[in-house]
Amino acid sequence: MQFAADLHMHTKYSDGRGTIEEMMQAAIARKLEKIAITDHGPKNIGVGIKSPEQLLDIKKEAEQVSRGQNIKVLVGVEADILGVNGEIDIPETIYRQLDLLLVGLHPYVFPGTITDGLTFVLPNQLYKLSEPVRRRVIEINTKAVIAVLRKHPVDILTHPGLNMPIDYEQVARACAETNTLYEINTGHKNQHFQPLSIIEKVSRQGVRFVVNSDAHYPDTVGELQSGWELLQAAGVAPERVVNIKH
Repeated sequence: MQFAADLHMHTKYSDGRGTIEEMMQAAIARKLEKIAITDHGPKNIGVGIKSPEQLLDIKKEAEQVSRGQNIKVLVGVEADILGVNGEIDIPETIYRQLDLLLVGLHPYVFPGTITDGLTFVLPNQLYKLSEPVRRRVIEINTKAVIAVLRKHPVDILTHPGLNMPIDYEQVARACAETNTLYEINTGHKNQHFQPLSIIEKVSRQGVRFVVNSDAHYPDTVGELQSGWELLQAAGVAPERVVNIKH
C-alpha cells in the first residue's frame, strides 16, 4: 500500500535526531507528498521543546527549507495531557497558528497542578502494582483523554494506550464523536499497546485512522507499511485511513 503522508515525527527541537531539512529529504526519498513536524510539548520531561512559542520559529524554518521542494511540510505539535480536565501544554493562542494539533498521553510530564500530579501523573507510575490500581488508572486516563478531545480541536490522538492504559473503546468512540484521527503508530515496534484484538474493537466504533511513523530519525520517516498490515488484518478498509493514496 502506498502512503501519501507521514504526520507525526520529531526533530532536534525535541528528542529527534534529525533537522527539519533532513526529515524532509528522507520523506522526499520515500516519495511522500506531505509530512508534519510535530515535536513534543514543553511539559514532557527532558524531551520537550523549550517553550510553546518555539513552535512558531519551527514553522518559519519549515517554510524556508521546504520552499521550492516537491513536498508539503506542515508544522504541528504533539501536546501533552497534563490533567483530567482537558489541560494540555500548548495554549490555544499558539496551536491555532499551527497546521495540526496532535495530543498524546505521556507518563513523564510536569503536571498542571499539584492535584493533577497526585491524581493523574503519580498513579501512572504505580499502575503495575495491582489490578485494582490498574483499573483505577484506566478510568483516570480515559477521562483525561476524552476531556481533551472535547475541549480542544485535536486532529490526531497519538499512540493510544502506549505506557498509559486506557479504555480503548471509550476513547475510540470519543475520537469518532469529535472527528479525531486514531493513530496507528509504527515507531514503537516492541510495545504491545495496539494488538490486533484491540484494533478490531476500536474499528467497530467508527473511527478514522492515520498511520504514522513517530520517526525520531530520518531513516524511519515513512516506514508505515506495518501499520497498514495491522489495519488490513483488522478488516479496516483503505478508505478509512486518511493518509493512504487512493
